[in-house]
Amino acid sequence: MKLHQQYLLLHSQLGETSEHTITLADLAVILDCTHRNTLTIVKKMASLGWIHWHARRGRGRRSTLSLLAPADQIAAEYMMQAMNRLELQEAADQVRDFSSSISMQHVLNQWLLGYSGHHTEAGTNNEPIDTFRLPIRQQLHALDPLYINLLAESFVTSHVYDGLVQRDERGKILPCLAHTWDVSDDRRTWIFHLRKGVYFHNGSPFTAPDVVYSFERLLSTERRTLYREIMNQIHSVEALNPLTVRFCLKQPQELFLSFLTTSRAVIVTRNPDTDQINMPTEKIQSMLKPVGTGPFKVTAWDNHLCRLEAYTTYFQGRSLIDRVDILQIPWGTPLEGLDPNQVPGPTEHVESPFFHLVHNPAKNAGTSWTQTSSGVTVTKLLTCNTQKTGPLNDPAIRAYLQQSIDLAQQKGTQNRPQHHEYKYENSPTSQESPPYAEPIALHLATISQYRPDAERLALVLEKSGFHCTIHTGNMEQFKGDWRLESDLILFSLIQDRDVELRRYDLFSTLSEHLESPSQEWVQHRLQSVATSPHTSEREQALFDIEEILIREHLMFILSQKPVETAYLPSVRGMSFNSQGWVNLRHIWFPSDKL
Repeated sequence: MKLHQQYLLLHSQLGETSEHTITLADLAVILDCTHRNTLTIVKKMASLGWIHWHARRGRGRRSTLSLLAPADQIAAEYMMQAMNRLELQEAADQVRDFSSSISMQHVLNQWLLGYSGHHTEAGTNNEPIDTFRLPIRQQLHALDPLYINLLAESFVTSHVYDGLVQRDERGKILPCLAHTWDVSDDRRTWIFHLRKGVYFHNGSPFTAPDVVYSFERLLSTERRTLYREIMNQIHSVEALNPLTVRFCLKQPQELFLSFLTTSRAVIVTRNPDTDQINMPTEKIQSMLKPVGTGPFKVTAWDNHLCRLEAYTTYFQGRSLIDRVDILQIPWGTPLEGLDPNQVPGPTEHVESPFFHLVHNPAKNAGTSWTQTSSGVTVTKLLTCNTQKTGPLNDPAIRAYLQQSIDLAQQKGTQNRPQHHEYKYENSPTSQESPPYAEPIALHLATISQYRPDAERLALVLEKSGFHCTIHTGNMEQFKGDWRLESDLILFSLIQDRDVELRRYDLFSTLSEHLESPSQEWVQHRLQSVATSPHTSEREQALFDIEEILIREHLMFILSQKPVETAYLPSVRGMSFNSQGWVNLRHIWFPSDKL
């Protein structure tokens, strides 16, 4: 591999010129090695056909060096060798200058197809291990449900942990760690009856005190988590006996049971592995080997690989696959067809890992892929912060902002797939020159991953007389009050089968951006959602909120995109959970001999 690095170093130092006059001493300086080693390297490169070296004897005489091999070809070969050794970050850093090369992308895609999917590996006793390899384009920063922020993190934790209840593919709430539950007439007291014989991955038994610990941990955190408004309605959690838990709510909350199906409400153990007890706080928070009751346990996790192995005594039945290796790819796929005049569409490698399920790449030639939607969409939203005094307190400027976005979306449909677009009614067909004499200065806040989207949006709005200054922060800053210092806030919403819950949490968050009386009206309608036992009434209240936010130009839906999964017919047992994740427990692969 070092020879590849040395060639790339020569290429970067000498440039694209095909022929160079240079001494062996000059090459030794570039390669940082001795005269003798330099001569060995030159001979090796020449024998491989990478270079042509015409030596001129005599001290100080300049020889002729021709670089014959394209740099991106050598970089691709280097990347391939590094990836096979799972030295991914090193490889990505070395070839970053060539990441946009078509040949490099071809190599990467071919390697991913060869690496991913089903493979049979040998265990310690030569037993066959059915392994499913899954590449994702998001870094796993945390697998503790209290600290997760990304789709990929939620995907992994959905297979490691369980909640008291769960949703099926049709959205129906079913028992999970609790086999049944009761609720009082006033809808404020919920009693859950827990299953017997359930164990965490570390062997400790699952009991009511684990439930109490999990929710007290949620309630005591200062972190701004999803569904915080619903969680704050919990007054107390009490273990009545080892298999019975009682929740008392401050007031009725009809979305409480839905909340318990989410990744934020899963149960963690009170008894972490002994090797984690004495870890520093930040290590315990990151939970390098998280312990749950789910169908898979984490046996390895670093910056490149997260290994899930089947939990053989899982109470709902052992997974059909033995092992899942989740490979964290440190590079992104270039987005094709981007037009700076378009409003941003979803940034795929940030928001949607886009899982490709492969059986056996060597035997799939000519086999067509099946692409299916999981029923989940990623919606990119822009909201006006009218809590802040500024131009957007003026309804006319907000309406003009809407008009500018609509016009850009209309132009963008010529160059982007239809599913990227959200169609507004009564969109303008043309726009005259900006009606305001001076540029309208706005501050736009987003997370760092969405900065390219924000920059494209700023270019669009600049043509309409808006001058946007972009501020980016990390996820924790964004979830706090930091975003409220800006006029515009750009973020995304994952809409899964928990539609009511997602929209309730969205509008609860957006209400913080509104000045009175809009804020009071939204909060009043959210209260009716929380207390109404009738689904139709809750749906109508949520629809009313969305309608008023769009009509008053307080919220703009920039794009919507389904989260899709591509797989081959040889993949059996394809199903999705309520959050749109592929259910790895049900996937299996027929024998190659069939």
